Amino acid sequence: MNIIEAQNLTKEYKRFKRFPGFWGAMRTLMTQQYSKVPAVNDLSFKINAGETVGYLGPNGAGKSTMIKMLTGILVPTAGQLFVRGKIPHQSRMENARKMGVVFGQRSQLWWELPMIDSFEVHRHVYKIDEKT
Repeated sequence: MNIIEAQNLTKEYKRFKRFPGFWGAMRTLMTQQYSKVPAVNDLSFKINAGETVGYLGPNGAGKSTMIKMLTGILVPTAGQLFVRGKIPHQSRMENARKMGVVFGQRSQLWWELPMIDSFEVHRHVYKIDEKT
């Protein structure tokens, strides 16, 4: 059974065109011209029940954008995405009850330690009880 299935998934952001100089700044405020910036481009994959996967790539590769689409926070520009047979942005509340996502920054995780140990250190620093 596919837990996650992405078919030709694309996410593009619109970036409004900027014009130089003072008058260009005024024009920028009034323009409807924009360029499309791809964050995820024609990505297809399947993750089956019981599989463990890693999602790696350089800064700007679209990792966070993809995770946000999986959780339903973002809507794909094109393609199809299913999580447990449902479209994430249409079942966002149900998804949220069954999925957890943590976005960490380099300042929050230590590469020399296993991830769970990094979380344990932060739990103690911020006095978060073990149950939480």
